[in-house]
Amino acid sequence: MPITLEDLDGSYQVSSETSLGGPFIVNGDGVTVIKNGLTYRKDDRGCIWESAFSVIGEGQVRIESTVDPSHAGKDMFILDAQGNPTKGTVTYKSVLEARVVEGKIVLSGVISHGQESTRLTMKKV
Repeated sequence: MPITLEDLDGSYQVSSETSLGGPFIVNGDGVTVIKNGLTYRKDDRGCIWESAFSVIGEGQVRIESTVDPSHAGKDMFILDAQGNPTKGTVTYKSVLEARVVEGKIVLSGVISHGQESTRLTMKKV
């Protein structure tokens, strides 16, 4: 049975791994809630994450995330599209694989930003 936008509603455990590591890690780990295809959350470092999700095909979900690090500490930056550290708002886009594992939706995929890539996994809890 295909996953619908309504199926995505709920709480998710978010985990990410970056390809480069170092002081400019894009890290949105924590819990987020999808409601009507949208999320809003402030992570432990003060970055504000707003995301929009849309089902684009069987097993595929488009994500567009805007990250605002301006409320994070003065030494907290994110990477822009060219891979440069910034305190400005950056938008990331990707297509995630959507599957059901042990009765729970799992979204996973890679988001590229500059020369770095982040593997994102969101598990419904």
